Amino acid sequence: MTAKTSTEVNPNQFIPPGLDSAVISPAGLGLLAYGAVIVVAKYIDAKGGIAKLATARWGGTREKTAARKLACKQILSRKHNRVSLYVGTPKNTSSEVVNGIRKTRIPEDATTLYLPEAQRGILVCGGPGSGKSFSMGSNAIW
Repeated sequence: MTAKTSTEVNPNQFIPPGLDSAVISPAGLGLLAYGAVIVVAKYIDAKGGIAKLATARWGGTREKTAARKLACKQILSRKHNRVSLYVGTPKNTSSEVVNGIRKTRIPEDATTLYLPEAQRGILVCGGPGSGKSFSMGSNAIW
């Protein structure tokens, strides 16, 4: 007959020595709570699916070039309910009156910031008195 040995699992054997006092301290418990909040937030975010209203990212040179080309195309086509704005004055801008209609030729300029599809909306963020209206609004609209 073989003797049966009982193996008891001690919870302290899974925690390295000296770490148990760090985990049970207020800072350790706060860190564990913070980790739990992140896990719950990720779970809720993943559960939402693709029902996001919008996404955002920083635009690089490629995006600025595409925006410049689209804005100049929209400005030249002059279609109803299509708005393209620019911040700064492009170089070599010319204006002429033909049959009582003022036509402005706005060339592509890499130093000018173009805002195509402006009818969809533009968001300018900043604190009060930081110059949002002066730097963006007045240059793009007036």
